[in-house]
Amino acid sequence: MNNNKGIAWGITGSGDYMRESVVLMEELAKKYNLEVHVYLSKEGEVVLKYYKLLKEVKENFPRVSVEKGPNAPFLTAKLQLGTYSLFLITPATANTVAKIAYGIADSLITNSAAQAMKVDVPVYIFPVDQKEGEIITKLPNGSDLKIRIRKEDMENVDKLRRMQGITVLGRLEEIEDVVKKLG
Repeated sequence: MNNNKGIAWGITGSGDYMRESVVLMEELAKKYNLEVHVYLSKEGEVVLKYYKLLKEVKENFPRVSVEKGPNAPFLTAKLQLGTYSLFLITPATANTVAKIAYGIADSLITNSAAQAMKVDVPVYIFPVDQKEGEIITKLPNGSDLKIRIRKEDMENVDKLRRMQGITVLGRLEEIEDVVKKLG
């Protein structure tokens, strides 16, 4: 890549799309020689452990930071100073989406998204809730889990789509298109 800036990749506590997000992060980092600094919400760390992916993430990415509070680690300063080309959040839980949609900045990921938007650092979000209704997701043991995506969750995703500085991604594969534009 021609751009020497890395990207900040935020992971929240969703089991849905967790494995796919980690695999994609690893593939894109290798394919595009991309410097990725991984930022985990407190629950993101819990879910990565539950899916037995935390060790893999730490082995493949030398810069993994876990939330201690809304400003710790101090991701907002790095975003404000232009350390990263963009802030990507995937997987993004319904809780994270709702907080960002309503301007609640009380966690590392939501506070950092708010600050990134204020200084025109692009924020890309892949919400796990993409369509109202029932879906089937996989548990760590491979069994299926049926969950229901609520109308309210979709309203929050739609609100995000209208926010300046945020791009809502409809498919994980769209992240590669975002990364290609960096180089």
